[in-house]
Amino acid sequence: MVTDRAATAAPTYDLRELGEGVAIYARLDRLADRFVEMAESEVGVAFARVPAFVERARQEAGRDDEVFRRTTRDRYLVELLACVVMGRQFWPEFVARRDTVLILPDCLRRQGSACKRKRTRYGTRCTACDPECAVCRMTVTAARHGAAAYFSDMEHEKQFRALLRGPYSDLSVIGVACIWMLASGMRAAEEAGVPSQGVLLNFCGCEHWCEEPMVTDAVVEQVEAILAAKAQQPARP
Repeated sequence: MVTDRAATAAPTYDLRELGEGVAIYARLDRLADRFVEMAESEVGVAFARVPAFVERARQEAGRDDEVFRRTTRDRYLVELLACVVMGRQFWPEFVARRDTVLILPDCLRRQGSACKRKRTRYGTRCTACDPECAVCRMTVTAARHGAAAYFSDMEHEKQFRALLRGPYSDLSVIGVACIWMLASGMRAAEEAGVPSQGVLLNFCGCEHWCEEPMVTDAVVEQVEAILAAKAQQPARP
């Protein structure tokens, strides 16, 4: 194996450009500190409750969702940035795909357990039982742009495969989820070869975060904005 830096050029990044030995990691720590400082000034107010929540979560035992509940404030900020950056990276391929499907979370249902959603061959769909529900409004918005909408399955990869085998063979997706779930869902879509965009829930509301689950919220207009922007770009023939 060639190890002489002068003898070969690194194909992508080269951390040796940052210094020698552990000095590289000191520089990376400074980068992390500067990022958190900048993020604090831009969006920190939205994450003010996280440290206290994490401290309570660390006292818990035996929960199978503790990995979510113990997410630190810094990690939230990194994953928030990841959602934005992945959206930018995936955009060219997203707009090139013919089919778009909106993937919706259960916690966005205004009617909760009284929701009259219906199981179909390719997933569970909104039946417009509550016109004021964000799920209904997003579903209507998607339909206006020729896109379908389904509720999210627990196994993202399995859901993507089912959609690809069905009428959405040239698939792209818009996921609606909280920061943690959106970041992991966009990565799962990438692994499945499906370009994605994301719309964030304004706050968490499911049982992972709340003792009493609540109906959450999202910016419906962002779904409209993404689909309208895609409509301005020609899909692949």
